Amino acid sequence: SWTNMSHENKVLFMGQGTKDFNPSPLRNNIEKDFDDKTMKYGSKCLDFEESFDNLVASSGSVYITMSSKNAGTTFHSFVKNCGGIYDTKDGHRDTSVLHTLSVEERSNVFTENYHIPKILTSHVVQDTPLIRLFEQTPRDSLIIYSHREETSRIISAARHIITEICAGRREDFPATEYEVHETKNECVFNEAAITDLILQPHRQELEGGAFNVMTCKFYEAIEDNFPRMVFMNYKQVDQVLKVLSKHHCPENMSRSFHKNSANSAIKKDIDILVKLRKDGELVPLEDWLEVKRDKIEWTFDYKAFDQCKAKTRKMEDDLFACKDEIIQVTGDTSY
Repeated sequence: SWTNMSHENKVLFMGQGTKDFNPSPLRNNIEKDFDDKTMKYGSKCLDFEESFDNLVASSGSVYITMSSKNAGTTFHSFVKNCGGIYDTKDGHRDTSVLHTLSVEERSNVFTENYHIPKILTSHVVQDTPLIRLFEQTPRDSLIIYSHREETSRIISAARHIITEICAGRREDFPATEYEVHETKNECVFNEAAITDLILQPHRQELEGGAFNVMTCKFYEAIEDNFPRMVFMNYKQVDQVLKVLSKHHCPENMSRSFHKNSANSAIKKDIDILVKLRKDGELVPLEDWLEVKRDKIEWTFDYKAFDQCKAKTRKMEDDLFACKDEIIQVTGDTSY
């Protein structure tokens, strides 16, 4: 009976505190997670000085996920240098994409590595890998999602693709759709190529944004599983890496892992121009993107998918209202 049960067995049986014995350290950590500022939609506003630091210190494995153009390259570089390399069955050494692998591939990594990296990261293009993390990781696992407002992400992705094409890094793109004038330091892009071959929602870096990742099923899985989950503004990547370094690879505390693949792809002084379909006028790419930015998603049906946009906007309201722009899901979260 409960009355005759030993203190140790009560701990094993309940897994949490009762009046006659101390709660487990994990239980203490969970309770402390709700002490800081609560945002409008129930998120907990974290800070890098204390609360996020404490969260990382009390967590087990860390999974960092993001859609494209959300500091993924920087996170990947960091994890590679923070013990995130593992062996595969075919003899290759891979880096930090474990949670997107198939069951068979994960099983192979599980047996090929006695120590599986504590920090794993990967881009995601759909909701399934994240939902699997919510459902199949221990309660002390920390899941970090690097987020960017969707229109900003789309503009950044389009700019990145066009810049890389002008740099000659996309050999599969039709050479007839753009011209590089090295003597003038300019790259001229046909507008039709941008609209027909680049801005489609399932093309390259444009794929896998909020419309494919942050779906209704994504939010339902958060509610059903209550993961230890953090949303962060992608711009806070350096602050997040500083805390992760402190607890997982302190030798990297002074290193910079920040990457900007678009800027490194081409000379910074080259001008990218768009040749308008209507009259052939040349306009700077940045001007073209600014004029078109608020019509891209509507024109190309980016929102014609299963998603709960209201929930994403509530999350963003909490995220961008938090001073350090990093929030944790709580039991009171209403998105």
